[in-house]
Amino acid sequence: MVEDSEGLFEKSWAMFLIQKANANDLDPFIVYELIKIETGETFDPELVGPPTEYGHAYGLSQFMENTAPWIADMADLPYEKELLFEPTYSIQLAVVYLDFLYSEYENWDEALTAYHRGIGGLKQYQEQNGHAKSWYAIEIQQKAENNRSLVFAN
Repeated sequence: MVEDSEGLFEKSWAMFLIQKANANDLDPFIVYELIKIETGETFDPELVGPPTEYGHAYGLSQFMENTAPWIADMADLPYEKELLFEPTYSIQLAVVYLDFLYSEYENWDEALTAYHRGIGGLKQYQEQNGHAKSWYAIEIQQKAENNRSLVFAN
C-alpha cells in the first residue's frame, strides 16, 4: 500500500487499515483501493470533495455529514466533523461501513456501489442497469485482486 501510493499512504495508516480490516474479515486491499479512488490517488486526509445536493464529503474515506454520524455510532466512536480528517478515524469508519454493507448485500458489487452512490443510489442504479456492477465496484475489486497477487507473488 505504501509502495503502491509512492509513500502518500503512510505506513502507520496501512498497518492500522490491515489490523481493522482483518478484525472485520474484510480484504484490506478492498478498503485501500476504495480510499485510493475516493481521494483521486492523493491520499489527502484533509480532502473536501466537491459540493453535491447532500453537501461535501470529507477525509480519506470521503464521508458525508449525513452518513458519518450513524456509522460512527455503529462503530461505537464519537462523532465530530473534524474527526473525519483524522486518517485512522476515517479508515475505521470505512471498514465499519463496508462491513455493514457487505453483510447487508453479501457481494462486493452491491456493497461498493452502495458505498459510492448511497443505499438509495444503489437501488436506482440497479433499476436503471439491471445489476450493481458499477465502474467503481469493478475497478476496486480488480485493483484489489492485482495488489493481492503482487503481495503473494513476492
